[in-house]
Amino acid sequence: MGRNVSGLEGLVAEFRPELPAQSRTAQAIDQQDPFEQIVYRAIDDGYVEFADELGRFMEIYLRRST
Repeated sequence: MGRNVSGLEGLVAEFRPELPAQSRTAQAIDQQDPFEQIVYRAIDDGYVEFADELGRFMEIYLRRST
């Protein structure tokens, strides 16, 4: 289970340097908000492809956890 969380964190960590510091997505990542909040912020900021990728990763993680 920790491996999947690490994968989520890795995906977020890879994307973070590409974001302007003032974006809501960057702020959510920096504040270590829940992954769901990061997805919502990414959509609001227009990073739909990233939000979709993170959402798919989360869906796979949740399916394997149950």
